[in-house]
Amino acid sequence: MPRRQYIADLKKAEEGVSIAGISHVQTGGDDGEFTFLCFANDKPYKFSALIPDVSDYPSGHMYMLIAPDDAPEPVASALSGIAESAFGKSIEQLLELTSRKLESTDDDGDHQMLNSQDVGMAEEDSDDDDVDDFFPDDDEIQKPFSMQPHTASTQGHVQTSSKFRSRIRSDLLSAKVSGFKVGHQSALLEGRGCYVSISCRIAKLGISEEAMQAWQVQPQEYLVVIISYPNGYKNMSDMEGYDVATARRYFGVKIGISTTYKPTLQEAVQAFTKLSKEEEMKREKELEEGQDGASQSQGVSMHKGFRNSFISRPLHDLLENRFPQLLKFRYNGMSWNGAEEFYHDSLGSHKPSNLGLEDKYMNAEVVSTAYPSIVTADHIADFWTGGEHSLPLVCMQFVLRHFVRCTEFCLICFRKMPDDLQAIKPYVCEQPLCLYQYMSLGFGPSIEHEIISQPKVVDLLVSFCYTSAVSNKLNDFPTGLSLMVPPSSAHQNDYASAQQHSYNNYPQSQNHPASQAPTGDAEVKPGTLKFNAATKEIMFDAPEAKCPFKAGDWLVIRTNDNRAKALHCRISETYFYPTSKVAEPVVPTTSQLTYQATVFPSKRTMAPAPATRAEQVENGFKQASFYMYDQNFDSLSVIHKREAIYALLDLLPSVDDMRQYLQRKKQSTLSSWVDRLSPAALGVLRWIIASNRACIMQVDDPNASGFGSQERLCGMSGWTQFRFAMGAPDKERRFVQAVRHTSNRLNLKHDTLFAWHGSPLHNWHGIIREGLHFKDTAHGRAFGHGVYHSLDVNTSLSYSNINGGAWGGGWPMSVLRVSQALALNEIVNAPKEFVSSNPHLVVAQLDWIQTRYLFVQTRNPDYTMPSAPNNATKEVVPTNPIPQDSSYTPRGVSGHLVIPRSAIPSHRGQESRTADQSAKRRKTATGTSFADPIELDIDDDGVSVATLEEDLFILNEDPLMPQPQTLHTGIITPTPSKGKGKANTGFFSKLIGSKSSTSPPAQTLTDYVPGKLDYSLLPMLVQPAWATPSATRRLMQDFKAVIASQNKTPLHELGWHIDEEKMENMYQWIVELHSFDSTLPLAQDMKKRGVTSVVLEMRFGKDYPMSPPFVRVIKPRFLGFQQGGGGHVTAGGALCMELLTNNGWSAVSTIESVLLQVRIAMSSIDPKPARLENASRADYGVGEAVEAYIRACNVHGWTVPDGFREMALGGAAPGFAYS
Repeated sequence: MPRRQYIADLKKAEEGVSIAGISHVQTGGDDGEFTFLCFANDKPYKFSALIPDVSDYPSGHMYMLIAPDDAPEPVASALSGIAESAFGKSIEQLLELTSRKLESTDDDGDHQMLNSQDVGMAEEDSDDDDVDDFFPDDDEIQKPFSMQPHTASTQGHVQTSSKFRSRIRSDLLSAKVSGFKVGHQSALLEGRGCYVSISCRIAKLGISEEAMQAWQVQPQEYLVVIISYPNGYKNMSDMEGYDVATARRYFGVKIGISTTYKPTLQEAVQAFTKLSKEEEMKREKELEEGQDGASQSQGVSMHKGFRNSFISRPLHDLLENRFPQLLKFRYNGMSWNGAEEFYHDSLGSHKPSNLGLEDKYMNAEVVSTAYPSIVTADHIADFWTGGEHSLPLVCMQFVLRHFVRCTEFCLICFRKMPDDLQAIKPYVCEQPLCLYQYMSLGFGPSIEHEIISQPKVVDLLVSFCYTSAVSNKLNDFPTGLSLMVPPSSAHQNDYASAQQHSYNNYPQSQNHPASQAPTGDAEVKPGTLKFNAATKEIMFDAPEAKCPFKAGDWLVIRTNDNRAKALHCRISETYFYPTSKVAEPVVPTTSQLTYQATVFPSKRTMAPAPATRAEQVENGFKQASFYMYDQNFDSLSVIHKREAIYALLDLLPSVDDMRQYLQRKKQSTLSSWVDRLSPAALGVLRWIIASNRACIMQVDDPNASGFGSQERLCGMSGWTQFRFAMGAPDKERRFVQAVRHTSNRLNLKHDTLFAWHGSPLHNWHGIIREGLHFKDTAHGRAFGHGVYHSLDVNTSLSYSNINGGAWGGGWPMSVLRVSQALALNEIVNAPKEFVSSNPHLVVAQLDWIQTRYLFVQTRNPDYTMPSAPNNATKEVVPTNPIPQDSSYTPRGVSGHLVIPRSAIPSHRGQESRTADQSAKRRKTATGTSFADPIELDIDDDGVSVATLEEDLFILNEDPLMPQPQTLHTGIITPTPSKGKGKANTGFFSKLIGSKSSTSPPAQTLTDYVPGKLDYSLLPMLVQPAWATPSATRRLMQDFKAVIASQNKTPLHELGWHIDEEKMENMYQWIVELHSFDSTLPLAQDMKKRGVTSVVLEMRFGKDYPMSPPFVRVIKPRFLGFQQGGGGHVTAGGALCMELLTNNGWSAVSTIESVLLQVRIAMSSIDPKPARLENASRADYGVGEAVEAYIRACNVHGWTVPDGFREMALGGAAPGFAYS
């Protein structure tokens, strides 16, 4: 048992240890605490050691070491490093480590030596050190031999020195000269917890505008990497000495997008705040809703501040779990590609250690030359033999590798995807486990966001998938998700017409998987029951039998008098089995429609409501059969997988219905519509949207005016238009390079031409995932191998309508009612170099083709614009069209095409500008859309300096001023503030002395003025009688750290203030929160009432830091939750936060992080923003705050700390109510 082992080890140490300079080991006053004497600087000092959680002993525990009051500063500072290095070590090992680090000596002056047993082991294993000790973090990973160019540092804490600051400056300057902006937050140069940010404008990364749209980023925004150093700055040499577990404690990375080059301190803290999956998805949903609002109101979705990118979550996992290990592989001589490949190849293998020396791991990676140098640069390879490597720079380059080139890697396992896969959005590889994790962990796009923001696109994707499945052409499936579906026999003859249609029109070859006999699909016999459609009840005839399902399961019911009608129901309750309740049945669309061979009816008759509430139903039980949703989709044959997909899609409501549901329930997801959407149907819908690797953006309504109408192409009256882009993020750059090269070589007047590509509907599901290629022959290749195009739309329409028919028309619940689809592509204007130019344009060079538009013909009159001859309203002709080659101008259904300039990237129209025009453009551009971007100088980040003075300051030579003098605890020496001649007589001034040498800048950006709070009106307490030495020492250390941070950070940036002059009781802190975001209702209320700060009180108990502090608002009064208030402030003024309870508290939490979390919570607008009371009532009393805190804990199921009332009431009796 852990506690037994701890007691035994402590008893052994108490009996005596043979460690130089260590003696008198004794049990402490608290659980897990012990003390010992240690010689340091020729003087004995009594140290205290505390294990916060003894249950983790002897392998997963941590130590807290506390120095005596009279210990010199170097000794006290060394303890944090010793504690970090002693993680998971036994008591004796801790004492040995302390002796060595403090250079303790025994009575004879001898230093502590290594344990003789350890020495013997070292000698015995010396031959294998280079191999076995190189990768200490993961036994499953094979360990190639080590060739370490740097010396690893194992010390957890680095003393601030000129050398230390010089290394920081060197590392950040390396990032600066490489083209990145650098910034920092908190105590970087002081060797304490801090954040470093490295950033680069999106516009410099070589990403196409279509990819930016798909990734929801703007060219003027920054990709920001935030590096957290919770225990002070660590360089590359330090990282080489850490295993993965240790690296996590010293080094963390988060990536995101920001409108500025670095995040605020609050944003940095929030980025590293761990949220549950539900909380994180909720935050992302709120962000998406905010972007939707901005997009609708301003035409652009710009989010202020720092936010996660579309790929942040998988990259965070990669950086946390693999990056430290991959660094070690790099220092074996591998490239990034070789290191990642070696990681995958050696995972769990038992191959020889020299596996890492194979050539495939050592070969240099071949990267597309289309990417700019800032993306492909490799700091480690470029400076292999000279100088130290910059860890922030290497980290940023690694992030760029996986951000810009994200489509080249699986989003889960990060293996390289096939080279021939061209996608504009990242996805997962063919491993079923990867797809399962991708969907279950929420790494894919939010289907709710897509449905709300682009309903036509979702409708289109579902229609394409439905047609592909019903036409026997679908070959990729959502395997690995463990979708539970009804057996094939449950569908009976529902889809006989569809299957007959597909077999007649799409014959399968003998070798095709679909033509083979089904496997694993044995006939499943139905069960029997009685069903009452009026009361939604089912009843079994054999009550003694076990209930075959549970609440939440789905089943298919067919009554004996109407077996053609399938009723899909969710079990809502089983309390009264053998009678159970079901939800409103969902009827497949095909059960309500009459199959029609060529024509679809109108929208109103073709998309009936799935439920049958309006029907007159008989109130009585009828005999029926049923099938459970109990077949694993993965075990079905290919034929039945296709059948299961289109059968599940038949159960979906229309996209409009789903959109209305989400708009009614703002905070809900589709998974909450439990009675209407089965988990299987929702899983298929999520897979369809997530697996889309193209960028499809719906063009505004044809009757719209303004900028949206200028996006529409003229010449295709009656067709719905979508902007369409496929290919890798660098595909546009490769296309532009091909255009420029060919244009210069042939001296072309018109660089490109536009042409049509038609394909049957059942092919488009595959096209938007794989891109255009000519690997498969569908209609013969009489004119050579390549992608076929035509200048006449009618020619391409004949190809798009091949094998067409009613069942090829798409999803029955579709609002668009798609019947045909065409792509309009831009092609390099070199017809003589095509495979063929007559009668078709056959292009073999895929880099010469770029998709621009997708056109779909819809049979819904609400979405169709009549042809020009019958329409009084003519098409809107773009005012700024693209000039076209008269010999190769494509023709549409209503004349020659007039293509708007916005169809091609904006930079293509800028190449011919003069210098004066470009300069004028930079001054007048707004950056509010891709058509009006802010142009950036090529070397914008490389030559510019950091915007903020604090970041300039850190790059200067020897920037840190001499450290302020620190006085030892207990020495009362009033020290006048510089230039004021005023003695600091407060408790904290007696503790640490003057604060003048580190005071923050005089200039402030806030209306808050320190020192205005009248403490005589506050409920001040005296030192409690139950105060303990351990709690007091920890509070004094925390207070020092908090005030040090306060004295060096500008007021407006910090957001809180503590007046150390008024501190007399370590167990009661008064904190003022101020400088809230002016857009918050709380800040506006404070301004109206002339209030500049929210006054908080923090009370600490004798068990601190094992128990959380009690935090409450003293004034002003907030609106309670019942009155429409928020901000996590209860009616009694207590903070309603799990962090401040036993459930969420951690003994290693810092007070600075607690204050930031409280400020973030108070600034939260979810579910409602904080507001102040209108009435002028007295300040909150501590009694009402205590009761409110306990009520909040009871409501949320949180644990109230032991002895809470005594602590919160300042030591008063439990029945006393302090007011």
